[in-house]
Amino acid sequence: MVHNKINHHFNNPPLEWDARDNYQPCIKLSFFFKKLPDVDDDHFQMHYNHVHADLIVAAKLFHVVKIQRYVQTYQTQEMKEKIRAAGMELLDYDACSQIWDRDWEDWERFSTSPEYAAALLPDADRFMDYKTSGIKVFAG
Repeated sequence: MVHNKINHHFNNPPLEWDARDNYQPCIKLSFFFKKLPDVDDDHFQMHYNHVHADLIVAAKLFHVVKIQRYVQTYQTQEMKEKIRAAGMELLDYDACSQIWDRDWEDWERFSTSPEYAAALLPDADRFMDYKTSGIKVFAG
C-alpha cells in the first residue's frame, strides 16, 4: 500500500513530511516477564532493582559491546488496577527490561556469552517465572 500524505499542519518541524526520520542507530530489545508466584512484590522489586541490575551492568561484555542503555520497569498491582479502571487492555506482566544495543551482533555477543549464562540465568530462577510463563520479547 502506498502512503498517501494527509493535509496536516505540523507543530514540530522535525516531524514534517519532508524532514529526515529521526533514526536512532540502536536496536531496542524489550523483555516482558512475570515474577514467581511465591515471590511478593517488595522482594521482586528489590531483587530486580539491585541484584539483577548489578549482575547485568557488572558483566564484562556489557561494557565491551558498549550497551547504550539498560532500563528496568515493573508494574505494581496498583498500576495494573489503574490500567483496568481506565478501560485499557493490560499487558499482564510484572516487569520489562530494555536493552539498547548498537547492532544485533552486539546483543548476540553479550547474550550468548558464558558470563551471561553463568550469572543471569541462575539469578532469574530466584524471582522470574520464565520457565512457566516465558519471556516475551519485542525488538525494533
